[in-house]
Amino acid sequence: MKIKGKISHQNIGPGFWGIIGQDGQEWRPLQMPSELQKEGLSVEIEAEEADEMMSVFMWGTAIQIIRYKILN
Repeated sequence: MKIKGKISHQNIGPGFWGIIGQDGQEWRPLQMPSELQKEGLSVEIEAEEADEMMSVFMWGTAIQIIRYKILN
């Protein structure tokens, strides 16, 4: 799947990085690349939904990032 959106840091529990899509959908990468860990950064992500049994984070759909591009 392709996702366009903005990076957002969520202060839930210990905190984590997420992506809020242009459509408002919330995505939670299991491993956010350090290059993308910047609040408000516009990105285009190619990802697949992750198999996640349980999470302490009650936010977004878990994904694995395959490729990404930083947008202007």
